Amino acid sequence: MYFQNGSPTTLIHSSEQLLCIRSSPDRQFIAVCSANTLEIWKHSSSTKLFGYKRNDSIRDYGVNKFLCWRSNGAGIAVVTDKGFIILFQVRVDVSCPNSYQFTENREILSDTPSIETLTVEASVVIDAEGEVASLAALNDDIVSVTTLGGSLRQFLWDGTMLEEFECEISQFYFTDPTEHSYIPDNDLHITSMCYSQTLEIAAVTLSNGRAAYLSSSEYFKPGTVHALLAPTLTSQACASSINPRYHLVVFGTTTGEVVVFVLNYDNGLLNQSHRLTLTVEGRVDKSAVVQLFWTPEGSCLCAVLESGAMAMWSVYGTLLYISPRRVTCGSWDSEGYNLWVTAGDRIMKIPFLKSPLTVNTVTNNQQHVILQSATQVFILPNQFPPKTGLSVYGSIYQEEAGTNSTPYQSFIASLGSPLENWPWQVIKVPDIYISGNSPIRYVAIGASGQCTAVAGTTGFAFYISAKHRWRCFGNEAQERSLVVRGGMLWWRGVLIVAGYHPDTKESKLYMYPHHNSIDQNCVVCSIPLTCPAITINTHDNHLAVLTGNSKLTIFTLSLTVSPSLDVQISYRKILEFSVAKYTPHPCAVISVHLTPIGNDAAVGGGAVRSVLLNVAGKLLLFDISGGINEMGRPVTIASNVEGVWCPPRPSRYLGSSLWMNCGVRGVKVWLPLHEGGSGGCHDNNDNNMAVLTSARRTLLTVNQSVYPLVIHHHEAALLGIPNETLKCRSETFLHNLLHQLIIKNLERHAYEIAKMCSDLPYFHHTLELMIHKALEADMARGVHYLEDEPVLPHIIRYMRVLPQYLSAVAHCARKTEMTQWGYLFQCTGLVTDLLDECLVGGSLDTAILYLLVLQNLHPLPVSRQYTVRLLQAAVKEHRWDLAVDLERFLQVISQEHETYSRQLSKKLSNTSDLAGRLRRSSESYDLDDQDTTPTPTAVTPVTPKPGPIDMQQMFSDRQCADQVVTPHAHHLLLTCQFSALGEMSFHLLSFSLADYLMKEHKNLPEITDPSHVFMCIHEDFSWPYPDKLPAILSHPKVCDQITTASDGSDSRWGDGGGGDTESVSSSFYSECRVSISPEQLSEALKRGSEENERKLTFFLDHFKTAKVTSYGLLFALALRDVTSIVELVKMDTSLLSILMAVNSWSEQESPGYSLFLQTLKPLLSPLFPIQQQSELMPLVRVSSRSSINSVCSNDRTLERAIEGLSVRPADRLSESPARTVHVTREQYENGCAVT
Repeated sequence: MYFQNGSPTTLIHSSEQLLCIRSSPDRQFIAVCSANTLEIWKHSSSTKLFGYKRNDSIRDYGVNKFLCWRSNGAGIAVVTDKGFIILFQVRVDVSCPNSYQFTENREILSDTPSIETLTVEASVVIDAEGEVASLAALNDDIVSVTTLGGSLRQFLWDGTMLEEFECEISQFYFTDPTEHSYIPDNDLHITSMCYSQTLEIAAVTLSNGRAAYLSSSEYFKPGTVHALLAPTLTSQACASSINPRYHLVVFGTTTGEVVVFVLNYDNGLLNQSHRLTLTVEGRVDKSAVVQLFWTPEGSCLCAVLESGAMAMWSVYGTLLYISPRRVTCGSWDSEGYNLWVTAGDRIMKIPFLKSPLTVNTVTNNQQHVILQSATQVFILPNQFPPKTGLSVYGSIYQEEAGTNSTPYQSFIASLGSPLENWPWQVIKVPDIYISGNSPIRYVAIGASGQCTAVAGTTGFAFYISAKHRWRCFGNEAQERSLVVRGGMLWWRGVLIVAGYHPDTKESKLYMYPHHNSIDQNCVVCSIPLTCPAITINTHDNHLAVLTGNSKLTIFTLSLTVSPSLDVQISYRKILEFSVAKYTPHPCAVISVHLTPIGNDAAVGGGAVRSVLLNVAGKLLLFDISGGINEMGRPVTIASNVEGVWCPPRPSRYLGSSLWMNCGVRGVKVWLPLHEGGSGGCHDNNDNNMAVLTSARRTLLTVNQSVYPLVIHHHEAALLGIPNETLKCRSETFLHNLLHQLIIKNLERHAYEIAKMCSDLPYFHHTLELMIHKALEADMARGVHYLEDEPVLPHIIRYMRVLPQYLSAVAHCARKTEMTQWGYLFQCTGLVTDLLDECLVGGSLDTAILYLLVLQNLHPLPVSRQYTVRLLQAAVKEHRWDLAVDLERFLQVISQEHETYSRQLSKKLSNTSDLAGRLRRSSESYDLDDQDTTPTPTAVTPVTPKPGPIDMQQMFSDRQCADQVVTPHAHHLLLTCQFSALGEMSFHLLSFSLADYLMKEHKNLPEITDPSHVFMCIHEDFSWPYPDKLPAILSHPKVCDQITTASDGSDSRWGDGGGGDTESVSSSFYSECRVSISPEQLSEALKRGSEENERKLTFFLDHFKTAKVTSYGLLFALALRDVTSIVELVKMDTSLLSILMAVNSWSEQESPGYSLFLQTLKPLLSPLFPIQQQSELMPLVRVSSRSSINSVCSNDRTLERAIEGLSVRPADRLSESPARTVHVTREQYENGCAVT
């Protein structure tokens, strides 16, 4: 929650080593001392106000060692090495700026002008009668001193010693929880001491290395002191500190370890919470701890070691910061934005940003990634849909009332990358407000992120992002009279401020609408309070307020906004009760939350059922369903709690879970276990949500690598910031939740959660993490030699019912060391079995991963066998990219030696049995596993009998192609999938369409239904039918010539005799004054796209080259390629049946093709033998001009074009020898002719 923001600033270089730096109790000033100097600086302006150098007094009193502030900031005590204490009086007067005074033997110091009048006087010198070990201010008047001689003394700030309080440490009766009593040595003394006025205890370390805390009702008067030793810390204690807010007592050791204890007020014992060590560059720093101190609000602990290393942890142990520079001492400024440190002879100031959750733990701040500095607010903007039809202010009221989308929901799926690059929105507080009220104390943001409010020392201001406008107090007197104390929050576009008036000592809750100026006259509602507020929070329309008298009051609020933006708010008190018996002091209450959850899993539609109180890190749940002034006995949910996230919209499982950040112990999830019913994970209908089935709850723990700032319940993800950068990052720990539920034998609930979250984009990654974590844990523990049941078998058994199981195992195996594969597949089953499941289920991408694993575990024949099977499946599914990879994989493994797999099998001893089982099982696999189920088709396959497979000969790439690719090519021709056949020719390295047609032309499927194949060609290549005749044929002259030619000839192809093509064609065309050739008619008919025409030409050329005339003729007819048609008919006169079938089909279905076939008669008739003349198909007659006009449109503009038509007969074609043609992608797409 604290993050470094920029590089340290060096303020001054001293001529001597700086020994100690301490902030005043109000943190307005900071005092620094060296061996002979004392300086006082102003925190806010980093200005030195006072400086003093001792000269003559060093001989009498010795050099300075360390200093201590008076608890009210009115004095400083400086301890010397000769056992003297020099007391200084400090007075601040703002009435005379730019001047200061100091008096001690007229030793005047620096003449730097100050901002305020700071008067410092050396009032008295006290002889402690021994070297001083520690100094602590007990209250505004009494200072406690411990000496190395073992004495404990108290004196007043005027130098008066309190003799009745003087005692020896050896006279104390120490209680040891392990031994019940402890008698100290006579020479025992206190080496360090830290006193808390809130808890009225002192944490001390003793000269024998033990640690203890002292409590007394009369400032350690002899006979009233109770001393309790810290357990588990029997030696090496050297530093101490107290956190009164969390009731923590901390001790540092001479070995660099920091031990944190929790003060249990029930029995008065110290219970160890956790231990902290500082690791720098992979090495644990074991130097002694010299200083322990907390941030101003007590949320972070800093430790300085003797080596100069410094680190900062959250209150319960999350590492936040490690100083890259060596320091000797440190202290925070007023709000924790700057850490002042001494490093040798330098004073440096390290800037920090902190989360608003450190001081203002309201629900809206937990839904946004937001940081604050002394004068700026840093927000990671989220995207919300803009409201339309409303004014900006009116839309904000609606967005704040109920945001449709979850903040950062679009970023959660990324698990890190977009968030890390997302820029911060930096909002600078205007100088008109911050110049007199610096630094920022509280920050509150609205639910939609549109409104941001800040509060400094007095008053407040807020910012509307849609308007880019700040609103501040118009009346400065009103601003100065109001101090925000207890927090502030946005509720449905209204700012609720816990205000305190120092002049009148009054406390109230004020409510300001965001669209009005800030003025006391603009307050729409105010609620008087009996005491200043400690913290406030809201849920739905409920408001909770905890005041300084430990009273918790709950109100219901009602908001009414008119179209003219007239805002009215009414409230009603529904509950008030005291929590004094659950907390020793109100400041120990970290946060208050109103929630709809209870002890069970029953969740209503947003109704408040309970109150959550985080009391000194212990989370208590109070049932308030009993009514006014009634509450149930609290239930302790968890300890060591730093932050709490309640469900925003309750629903099943994750939607009604409670999330708690417990520092080094991770994030704890209080998860309901529903016994029945069903529900979605993202049910946002709060108004109509029925009460869910009751069930018990369980507490789960997950770990994270970033400090959580935002929790997304439904996604089981968090947003946080790493300690080394200010870039936000998202993390999911759904795998941890599922893992723990499985370990606790709650598989059914884990399955329900997995089913609800299966749509998350990172769900598959979650399953991989589950397997990997369990595998690593079992292998690290030596699972084969432990009596405990291993974890991985439970995970695998649970995941088998999930559809992502096979893929998750495969990806995990690919990311795992090979030495762990044996145990992994011992739990999941043989690799071959998993690969078979993938093939049966059609999961080819997953199967390829198992193939890579199989290649490293088993001999070469097994890998080849499964590669061929997978290649067969890839080709069948037209996965050409995968098929190409498999072909290359075959080439690679063919070059490897079989002894490599044997050596690897010997190395992996735990996989030898698996390999043997795989060899035995692989013998039963049939590589020629084809689907023999007959299907209706227009092509009759010609299938030669397959011979037995020779295992010694099956491994050549050529034979692999013959076994897999050739049958599939037959299948594609059988089902008329010509486009897929072209794709296969382009992609597969082992398949050439030209070679295939040349080699298999006798075994190709025969065409039994030419018209069906012809229609499949059009459909496969999106090739249009020429159903409408071209306009050129509608001219009367053209119609006459066609009619005359048709009536004047035989109704059959040919004239009953032989003759060559040229003479017959000339005779035919000479009868017409204007005639149209087939070539011209082909060009006039409707055609498809150029790309598809190139593909058709590609197939035509290959069929012609391979002399596959039946298929070639159909492609030539589709292209209306007269030259190719004539050439193919000359090659094979048996094509008459195909022409007759297509002609019969075209008479009914395609007038354009019918007319085109009619024009081919003069060219084709002479090519058929005389004995086939009687079997020639009839011509399509166009009996009259009207028959053509009924199909065509008359276009007289083509008169000139018709007059200019000329006809030439088709050239004679010569057969060209067939040769092998290899196809490239460019050739296939461009349809390059093959010659």
